[in-house]
Amino acid sequence: MFATEPAWERYLQRMRKLAKLLVFIVLPALLINAWFVSRQVTEATAFAGGRVVDIAGPNLNVREYGSGSSKGGSARGAIVLLHGYAGSIQWWDDIAPALADETGRKVIAIDLVGHGGSESPLDPKAYGALGQATAVSRALGALDADDVVLVGHSMGGHIATYLAQREPNLVSRVAVIDTFGAPGLRDLGPLKSLTCAPIIGPGLDRLRPFKAVTKSSLQPAFASTYAIPDFAYRSLTKMLHRGLCEATAGDELNADRPEAIRLAQLGKPVEVIWGSEDTLTPT
Repeated sequence: MFATEPAWERYLQRMRKLAKLLVFIVLPALLINAWFVSRQVTEATAFAGGRVVDIAGPNLNVREYGSGSSKGGSARGAIVLLHGYAGSIQWWDDIAPALADETGRKVIAIDLVGHGGSESPLDPKAYGALGQATAVSRALGALDADDVVLVGHSMGGHIATYLAQREPNLVSRVAVIDTFGAPGLRDLGPLKSLTCAPIIGPGLDRLRPFKAVTKSSLQPAFASTYAIPDFAYRSLTKMLHRGLCEATAGDELNADRPEAIRLAQLGKPVEVIWGSEDTLTPT
């Protein structure tokens, strides 16, 4: 009689065949997907009531509110709103009109590079602190804006502070909202680390349109009792993988000099705003 092959050996053989299948099919697919994702770009498009401002470098989507007190369409003294990481000008929809009405100033909301309707280029430097600040400065120049009040939420606060440092004559004062003041004071959770991991990350990023996945990545940005608004989903799904992973202005600037010190050394009026239930950047 022939000996019967043990069941566990048959199981191991099936597992080996499955492993080979994964190596020869799944890995090449992941590599091809990663290459494709790394080459994706988008041109600037009007989004959320905004319009595209053509500038040198990545073009930006902006939305203006109110006429202000300036003449000839000038935006001198305007309040400029810079959203946070994975946000867009839609985050200011309820705030911007009220600011324009209450202050009598023109209010300008700007989509940062790789966010909202603004351009998503190949150059990774465009998403960093210098690239973002330069793009905002050029957009304000195109809009004839001067002596502006910069208001930045989270990552937008870092960019606002950095721009005020670089161009003190352009900025009269700065307000930051939930902008972490030193390295290690913010945690985006494991999903961003996984999404930005080599090869595997671009594959996982394909799941971003699903709200069940998106919700877990967005919840740390809101109080646990606060329902995630639809505009937060829309803003996140507008972004390319490159924009999500290259937008590191806050970490970059804090590593060089903590945000708290930058604000203290501006020599301009500064307002720091925090939510008492903030869990992403706790006080």
